[in-house]
Amino acid sequence: MNKQKAISLGGAFMLIATAVPSSLPGPLASAAPAAPVSQFQNTPPDTTSFNNVWDRTDSLVATGRVTRSWYWGPQAAWTTRELYVDDPTGTQTRLVQYWDKSRMEINNPNGDKSDPFFVTNGLLTVELISGQMQTGNNTFESRQPARIVIAGDTDDPTAVTYASFAGKANAGGDHPDPNKSGQKATSTLTRDGTVGTDAGKANIPGTDYAYFDDVTKHNVPKAMWDFLNAQGQVKEGGQVVNKPINNPWFYATGRPISDPYWVKIKIGGKPAETLVQAFERRVLTYTPSNPAGFQVEMGNIGLHYRDWRYVSNGRMNANFPLKGPRAGAAFNVQMFYTDKDRVIQKAKEAGFQYIRQQVAWTDQQGPNLYFAWGELDNVIEATNRNNMKVILSVAKAPAWASPKTNGGMPDNPIDYGNFMYMLARHYKGKVAAYEIWNEQNLKGESGGAVNAGQYVELLKYGYSGVKFADPDAVVIFGAPTPTEVNDPNVAVDDVKYLEQVYAYAGGVVKNYYDVLGSHPGSNSNTPDQLYPDNPGTGHCPPKYASQEGTCWRNKASFYFRRIEQQYATMQANGEGNKQMWLTEFGWSTYNTANGYEYGQLISPQQQADYLVRAFEKGRTEYPWMGVMAVWNLNFSTLPELSPEDEKVPWSVLNRDYSPRPAYTALKNMPK
Repeated sequence: MNKQKAISLGGAFMLIATAVPSSLPGPLASAAPAAPVSQFQNTPPDTTSFNNVWDRTDSLVATGRVTRSWYWGPQAAWTTRELYVDDPTGTQTRLVQYWDKSRMEINNPNGDKSDPFFVTNGLLTVELISGQMQTGNNTFESRQPARIVIAGDTDDPTAVTYASFAGKANAGGDHPDPNKSGQKATSTLTRDGTVGTDAGKANIPGTDYAYFDDVTKHNVPKAMWDFLNAQGQVKEGGQVVNKPINNPWFYATGRPISDPYWVKIKIGGKPAETLVQAFERRVLTYTPSNPAGFQVEMGNIGLHYRDWRYVSNGRMNANFPLKGPRAGAAFNVQMFYTDKDRVIQKAKEAGFQYIRQQVAWTDQQGPNLYFAWGELDNVIEATNRNNMKVILSVAKAPAWASPKTNGGMPDNPIDYGNFMYMLARHYKGKVAAYEIWNEQNLKGESGGAVNAGQYVELLKYGYSGVKFADPDAVVIFGAPTPTEVNDPNVAVDDVKYLEQVYAYAGGVVKNYYDVLGSHPGSNSNTPDQLYPDNPGTGHCPPKYASQEGTCWRNKASFYFRRIEQQYATMQANGEGNKQMWLTEFGWSTYNTANGYEYGQLISPQQQADYLVRAFEKGRTEYPWMGVMAVWNLNFSTLPELSPEDEKVPWSVLNRDYSPRPAYTALKNMPK
C-alpha cells in the first residue's frame, strides 16, 4: 500500500507569530491498485510508426528543402490512448497522435508495420460535422456537430463552422451532389448553412471541376485535384525521391464528402475568401491570393477535433445545479486492499449514504499510457453491491504527465480530461460524483507555484471528460485547503483563491462544476465559533505553552465556519444557487504528530459532539449545504498505520472496528 504521509503544515506553514500550523492536514494518498504487468511497463509508447509517416512528407518542409504547405504539421501536438472498443488486443484503446492537420492512429498494433495503412488518420471531418464520435468500427457516441470555425481565425463570429456543413456532406447520412463536370465551383456557404452562388468566382483559375467521385458522389475542383495528385520530393528508406506525395490520392484526406463552397473568413483579422471542401479525414482550403505552394492547404482539423472531443462549451446537464438532497452524510474511507464489505457495512450501520475514496491517477495509467483499473474495480463493485453511493476524488498525476510538477497537476490538462473520460465511462452509473483534484491552492498538491488559472483549465477538461462519459455524475470543484498563507510558492488563502478562480477568463469556471468542494478548518475550535467575532477559547498543548492564548484561534481558517466565507464568495460571484459539499471535515483527537498537536485539546466526546453539531448546522443553518463527508471512518483499522500516525485520531472507529463515541453519536443523530 502507498503510505504517503498526509499533508502536514507543521514546517513551511508555521504562522510566524504563533508557530502553529495554519491549516487542516490533507488526506492519505490512495493505495496503488494492482496493475497488469503487461500494461504497466516503465516505457513510453512506441511512436516510431507515427514519426515515419511524418518524416516522409513534412521533414522536408521542416528543413526548408521543399516549399509547400504542411501535410501534418511542424511537430506532434499530443500522444495518448483513446477509446477504441474493437481493439484486437483487448485493451479497448488505441494509440493516437495529434498533429495540427490530423490525428494519426494505430488500430491494430499487431499488424504489418510495413503496410502504408498501418498508420491511418481517422474520419475526423465526418465526426465533426455529424456530431457522432466514433468509438469503434461500428459504435458511436452522440455529441453535437462542432461549432468550430472550419478555416481562418478561430474567434471569427461569422465564419463557417463544421456544423454549417450539416445536410450538405456525407456525415450522418448521404447527401450526394450531381456530376458537375465542365462546370465551375461557384457555390457559397454561410455560417447558418445557407447555400448561394457567386458567379464571379468562375473567373478564378482552378475552379473548374476536374473529378467526380463515383463512390461518394461529390465534385473536386482542379486546384484541389492537382494538389491531391501532386508529385514532389518525399523521403523513403532514408532517401529523397520524387514520387506522388499522396499514394493513393485519398491516403491523407479520404474521399470528398461535400462539394466545395466559397466562404468568407478572417485571416489574421483581415477579411478573406477561400474555397472549402470537406473530405472524410481532412478539410482542404483553396485561397487563390496565397503564394504558390500554399494556395491549397490542409485545414487544422487535428486541433479542431481535439478541442471538440475533449472540452465542452459548459454545463451539460439541465438537472444541475442541484436542489437537493441537503446535508447528505458521507465518510471518507480507505478501501484498497482491505475488507471492503466490512467498511461499507459500518458506514451503512451509521445511516450514511455516501463514501468518498481517493484515487491516484498515477496508479491507474502507466508510462505506456494503458489504463489499468485493478483494485479500483473491486472497490466500485463492493460499493454498488452494498447500495452505497461513492465519490471519487482524483488527483496525483503520473510522472509521465507531470515532468514539470513531479506528481502535481499535469503539464497538459487534456491528459487529465482523457483520463477522467475513460474513468467515468468505465464506471458509468456506478459512481455518484467525481472531485476534480484536491487542495490545489497548496503547492504540495499543485506541484508548483499556485495558479488559479491553471486549475480552471484542469477543471474544464476534467468536467468535460466526466460529463461526456456520464452526464448524470456530479462534478465537484476540488476543495481548497483552509489557509491564510498568501505566497503562491507555498499556498494561497482559500477565500482569495476562490476569488482568483472566479476572476479568471471572465468567470468561465462557472460552467465547469456542479458543486463546490470545501475542506473547512476545525483544529481545536467548536463548530459555532469563528474568528474574530466569536474566537475559540481553547488552551495550547504543552508543546506550545509559550503561545498560550493564540493557538489555532487567531485565523478564520482554523474554524469550521470558514465555509461561510467561502460561500459568501460564491454568492458574490453569482454562484449562490450551487451547493457546497464538504468533501473532508472532522476533528482530530489526541495526536503527537508534528503539526497536529491540536488534537490533544479534543476529547473523544468533544469529537462526537462537534461532528453532530456540524451536521445539525448543515441541515438547519446552511440551505446551500449538500453532502458532508467526515474525515474519516476507518484509517485507524489499517494495519500499516501505527497508532501514532496522525490519520488515526481522526477516525471514528477503533483499531478493532469497535465504535468510538463519534461513531455512535453520528449513528444516532437525525439524518
